[in-house]
Amino acid sequence: MNLKTTPFTDFENTKKYQISSFKELGMDINILNELTQYNKIPSGNFYKFGVIIDEVFNWYFNGIAVADSRQKMREIYSAILQVNNGTENIPFIYKVKRI
Repeated sequence: MNLKTTPFTDFENTKKYQISSFKELGMDINILNELTQYNKIPSGNFYKFGVIIDEVFNWYFNGIAVADSRQKMREIYSAILQVNNGTENIPFIYKVKRI
């Protein structure tokens, strides 16, 4: 499987981010968090997916939130892990609120 990536926009690249990792149902998951003055935990029930390649932040699925549940997020993330297996790439999820 070959997933197309889209680089972060110039505006997105002006922000500061931090990767946090956690284990869910035996799967190691990286989550990208935007660093702000409020230091709040990201909330939201939709998920975007991306990957860091050679220190460059990229989106999968054109930066659109494609998962609307944790189960779907795990399914998609598992496939993304397989695509990046054997590379130095760092896949991640990004939580967003959809109004």
